[in-house]
Amino acid sequence: MAAYGKQQPQPPLNNAYYGPAIPPPPAAAYFGSGGSSAPRRSTPFRLFCCLFKIIAVIVIALGTASLVLWLVFRPSAVKAYADTATLSRFDLGAGGRGGNSLQYNLTVGMRVRNPNRFGINYGKPDAQAFYDGTLIAYDAVQPFYLYRKSEARFTLSFNGTATISDGDVEEFRKETRQGFYEIKVRVYADLDFKIRGIKVNDRNSKITCKLMLPVPTGNGTATTTPTVVVFNRKVLGMRCDMDF
Repeated sequence: MAAYGKQQPQPPLNNAYYGPAIPPPPAAAYFGSGGSSAPRRSTPFRLFCCLFKIIAVIVIALGTASLVLWLVFRPSAVKAYADTATLSRFDLGAGGRGGNSLQYNLTVGMRVRNPNRFGINYGKPDAQAFYDGTLIAYDAVQPFYLYRKSEARFTLSFNGTATISDGDVEEFRKETRQGFYEIKVRVYADLDFKIRGIKVNDRNSKITCKLMLPVPTGNGTATTTPTVVVFNRKVLGMRCDMDF
């Protein structure tokens, strides 16, 4: 009875034992017409991704090229000056009794300087003169080209008669008593320039000069003496505002 409760010894193992065998991986499932396969990206979607990558590369390349050109050339603002102004006549007729008819004769010598290392073409330039916010005169300016690090000079001539409002007449009489007329001159132009083969055009430029001119001696009479003003602010002339 005692021998019945004892376990029989296991026979010795001849080979190394590493545990139960690992079952092989399941075979890849192949689905027929009745099964559903994993979704695959369509050809139009892959084409769109490819085009998007190409466009992104082009945009990055152009941006990098623009940055390099800007660092190399460092564009600076074009500078404009009014060097001289001659006011031969600015009145409301003989004795100031011309009503609302303003008669004027104004000449302005201007200079534009290009500090950049590329040329700038000024196309279709047009000059206008304003008094108390009212446009009174036009003058056509010949197109010109500003070479790299150079300057151009031209003269504006305004001569004729303009009809102004009653408010402008009151301002005219006030400034006549004060001895100075404030006249604003503007020059508009279309710009285009080329940097290393890249042409930039359709840029609008506006030069604005605010002139304070003394009343001509004997204004509106046969003995009128023209007022000639030479602007000499730090030898460069009177600086005008530039807008692009």
